[in-house]
Amino acid sequence: MKKKIAYWALYDFANSIVMIAFLFYFSQWLVIDRGRPAWWYNGALILSSLLFVLSAPYLSKKIDTQKAKIAGLRIWSLFTFLGFASVSLLAVLSEGKELLTTVIFSLATYTYLICFLYFTPMLNDLSNKENRSWVSGLGQGANSIGQVTGVLITLPFVNGITLLGDPGRAQALLPATVIFGFLILPLLFLYKEDKTQPNYSNAMKPNILSMFKSIFSHKPLAFLFLAYFLFSDALITFANNFPLYLETVHGVSDTIKSILTAAILVLAAMGAVIFGKISDKKGDLKTLKWIILLWCVLFGLMAFITNFKLLVPIFMIAGIIFGPVWAISRSMVGRLSHPDLLASSYSYYVVAERFATFVGPLIWSIALVVMGEGVRGYQTALIALGAVMAISLLALGKIKESDKLQNQPIGESL
Repeated sequence: MKKKIAYWALYDFANSIVMIAFLFYFSQWLVIDRGRPAWWYNGALILSSLLFVLSAPYLSKKIDTQKAKIAGLRIWSLFTFLGFASVSLLAVLSEGKELLTTVIFSLATYTYLICFLYFTPMLNDLSNKENRSWVSGLGQGANSIGQVTGVLITLPFVNGITLLGDPGRAQALLPATVIFGFLILPLLFLYKEDKTQPNYSNAMKPNILSMFKSIFSHKPLAFLFLAYFLFSDALITFANNFPLYLETVHGVSDTIKSILTAAILVLAAMGAVIFGKISDKKGDLKTLKWIILLWCVLFGLMAFITNFKLLVPIFMIAGIIFGPVWAISRSMVGRLSHPDLLASSYSYYVVAERFATFVGPLIWSIALVVMGEGVRGYQTALIALGAVMAISLLALGKIKESDKLQNQPIGESL
């Protein structure tokens, strides 16, 4: 089992390398280097998300029925590798094909998301209720370290090392893709999936509405998704605006920002593993509530403390409790989901994460527009994010530590 967990965590490490490279450098290559509209990039992300939402019910239902994951993961991982490799080659070898490159990037991102329909439910195959949060934390920790690794490994290629074509940001894409393709091989070909009997007893049609009703009829799971949407929205918004906040409010240099971000990601990896272990012993719901409460306090401190040196340890604490939020919530989905709807439930978890970029950015933007794009505006935005975290805490309060779905027929759970 330890080898299986290692292969699973290595896959999480690998996919974060390729994604961080494309998020960092493909967008800049497209908009800055090639002068294309910024909406091309954002439109590509929206298209990939929409395609995922439309196809996730069918695919996740198929996974729940057939109980097989590794075969599908192999196919979609191959599509992902070929897609990102095509984008990488077009970016460095072609001229005037930015639209085609962007479309392929959108499709590659879509296949990347589909992989998680197969990958994430494997958590329940690799763990039990005694260690699920810890195993989830190992994966989340590997993901955070992968992001740091992706930035560091590709930086020399951005700064001058050339493999094909002209030097520039696009040089980072191919190395990240090759590393991704190499590191996912152990899970795809060395992982031995336990044989399980397909479950064809559930004849529910695999459409969005029926799957939605079946999953959200269980109120604890519904409240978890609501809370997850809110707190992940707030945290992603803060992470996306962290560099601007540091520069506008504290005048921090790019070097310090990079070092601080790397340190936070490393601490997030450590925190995901440590708090995953703690939540297995003390209870995942209780641990998550305390973490969310601490985030409310930290947002308040960031808003009112103006001395950057005093804020550094606060940022370090924030790093430690950043990773556990996703590690523990992912584990809770596995605990609260019906066994016959596990992949379907995780598909909504992925959807919630993809669309957790609405409330937070809206509140953040309103705060800056009303209060100005200076210190007061950012203070107001941080307080507002703290309020969003507090609301998510209220949603978590509707769940009890003892809540779970028994292994009963789906019809009896509705």
